[in-house]
Amino acid sequence: MNRTIFISLSLILFFSIGFKAQNNAEEKIDSVRIEEKLIQKNEESINKDSISNLNTENLNTEVPANPITSYISGKLDSINNILIYGKDTINIIKIDSLFTHSNLAGPLDSISKFWNRDLYDSVKVVLKNSIGKIFRAKSKNIKDIDTIISSDILNKKESNIIIEKAKDHPKIVLNEGNIKYIWFFIILFSGIILFYLVKKHNKLSNKLNLLESEVIALKDERIAFISNIQDLENREISSKQLSTLKTEVASKAEKSIEKIRNEVKKNMAKENALDSKELEKLITNQENYWVTVAHSAVGKNHSKVNPPIPCQDNNYFETLNDKWQLAIVCDGAGSAKMSHFGSELISKKAVPNNLGTELTHLEWFKKGELPSKEEWKDLGTTILKNSYENLITWSIEQNKLNNTNFLVNDFASTVMIALYNSKGVLVANIGDGRGGYLNTLGNLKALFTPFGGDESNGTIFITSPIWKEPSTYIQTDVINEKLLAVFLLSDGMEKITFECSNLTDDVFTDANIPYKKFFFPVLLKIKSLNSEGEVKLIDEWEKLLESGNDAIKNEGDDKTLLVSFLK
Repeated sequence: MNRTIFISLSLILFFSIGFKAQNNAEEKIDSVRIEEKLIQKNEESINKDSISNLNTENLNTEVPANPITSYISGKLDSINNILIYGKDTINIIKIDSLFTHSNLAGPLDSISKFWNRDLYDSVKVVLKNSIGKIFRAKSKNIKDIDTIISSDILNKKESNIIIEKAKDHPKIVLNEGNIKYIWFFIILFSGIILFYLVKKHNKLSNKLNLLESEVIALKDERIAFISNIQDLENREISSKQLSTLKTEVASKAEKSIEKIRNEVKKNMAKENALDSKELEKLITNQENYWVTVAHSAVGKNHSKVNPPIPCQDNNYFETLNDKWQLAIVCDGAGSAKMSHFGSELISKKAVPNNLGTELTHLEWFKKGELPSKEEWKDLGTTILKNSYENLITWSIEQNKLNNTNFLVNDFASTVMIALYNSKGVLVANIGDGRGGYLNTLGNLKALFTPFGGDESNGTIFITSPIWKEPSTYIQTDVINEKLLAVFLLSDGMEKITFECSNLTDDVFTDANIPYKKFFFPVLLKIKSLNSEGEVKLIDEWEKLLESGNDAIKNEGDDKTLLVSFLK
């Protein structure tokens, strides 16, 4: 700050000195170049007697005092020439006889008369040492000095000065006006440079100060860090305290991660919601009957091996009565030799039979109403457990019939169940499959979360050791929302149909939301079909799962997709 003030004061001082100097300096001017010889009036030489007579006459005339008369009188011995600026430029050349007569210069009377009559703009007296001084008549500025004075201004009778016409005389560049302009631009340019230097200096100073502050802060942090280490080394922390500290750190980290995940899911839900126009297209002229289509196709990895592995996925759907729809998808474990049989038995026989047995006598089922979450949790768990026991019995029977020794784990499979109507849906799930739905508000949502959630690296099956704590592994729910569509799929179709993989701030997030750009066109297509088109849709759906776009066609895992739409 002190440096800035010093530089600013220096700048102001410089301006002041410059203006004062340009206002007070006398100009140093080279003698005017003469291109023509002296012109004599009427004779080759001037008669000294006539000069004497003229000068004597002039002496009788009182010369009023003025600045130019006083200056010339005091500088007679030093004058080289006198330049008179008016309409024309007159150069009075120094001649001793002209300037010395009774201690007065002959031309003084004439110059004084011209001065008093305002017949010229200014007079410049140039001394022998080339120092000159300019006198202005009534503060008039010199506009042009390249013309020749008219003959009526100088009268032969009033002057015996020898005049010389300045033919094509060059402009005098270093006159007083020009000097002022030169000084002005010099000062302006210098001021700009100084302003730039001051600004640059301040910028560098600020950077330096900031850098110094950062260095000091880093030093303080380093000292504090070392101090904390030493403090920890000096303290005796018990294993219990250390465990508590780790738990607190882990809890804070988990909260931060969960916050990021929730934000991602929230944004994904908004992006995949149907707008009013899209929703209107699906509900206009609604006939209130369900159109369901499903297919299971073998994945590329299974079809390429020799011998080929059959599709381990299976699906099932049924209209139970005028109030309920049933949809089931099972994905056989790739590591289980007989999983294709297991998934088929569970989806097409065990679950439908057990569900029918349990539901037939229930009032809420008869009325088409939704049960409580607790009631359905118990019922759904019972249906799945009975299906598992059916699988055990069936595997034993198959071993006896075929003289084989397969274990129940060789028939491992995931299970997804959706029991639904227009009022809502009941779901039960074991494993990593996915399910979703579209409500009448246009929101696409998940039916359940695949096993393991965001951190899933594997899955569980109906044959896994889950039955001692079924509530930990089996997901059941009652979704009480008015429905337009229900979706079930195996994990071979999840990347194409669900928002399920997102990496934000180094946090992996499974949004688990049905992908609008996939499902909306599908539902819109079903909406547009007549009864004949609905029949053809079965073949079209099979082609889609077998050899659809490149993503579907090149999927290595088996693929199952079930879509049910309330048309």
